[in-house]
Amino acid sequence: MFNIKIFYPNLCSSYNYTNKINNFEFKKHIVYLSFTSNFKIGVTIKSNFINRLMDQGAINAIIIAYTPNRYIAGVIEQIVKKYISDKTNFRIMLTNKFKNNFNILKIKKKIINILIKTNYYKYIINNNKIFNFYYPIIKYPNIINIIKLNKIKNITLKLKGIKGQYLIFNNNYVLNIINHIGFIINLYIY
Repeated sequence: MFNIKIFYPNLCSSYNYTNKINNFEFKKHIVYLSFTSNFKIGVTIKSNFINRLMDQGAINAIIIAYTPNRYIAGVIEQIVKKYISDKTNFRIMLTNKFKNNFNILKIKKKIINILIKTNYYKYIINNNKIFNFYYPIIKYPNIINIIKLNKIKNITLKLKGIKGQYLIFNNNYVLNIINHIGFIINLYIY
């Protein structure tokens, strides 16, 4: 069954739930700022922080807040979303066509100034450790040709890189792995 709370943490049950032990909503969460194709605010369960960033293709990231549950993290995200997007433009990310003059500490300070005016300021952490990520990419595509396995029977390509949940091939082809969960493929390596 689809759980909308995965996409909208601010809709979580907050404190009125009987099965708090096994429910991900009541585990510690992180509100983070990352750079993928642009600055992006996000929420993830604390135990999945690094995997989440790598899955999104983040170049770097910094933690904004630790929260005791998903609901509080979601409310903080909603406040910050008014100023910083929670979306990644995958085409810009995969073509590597973004301006490389980002200063993640400067943006974190702006977020803190926003949150100072709220009751959620107490969850902010002062640690400014920056997490940097590097992806094995021989060549970025110039444009994006999306591979949809339900429309292609056979395809022969050379793998040129991996970034986040995407496989990058020659001739500007890109495959989003998450969009193809459940597909059975035969992969031949030459």
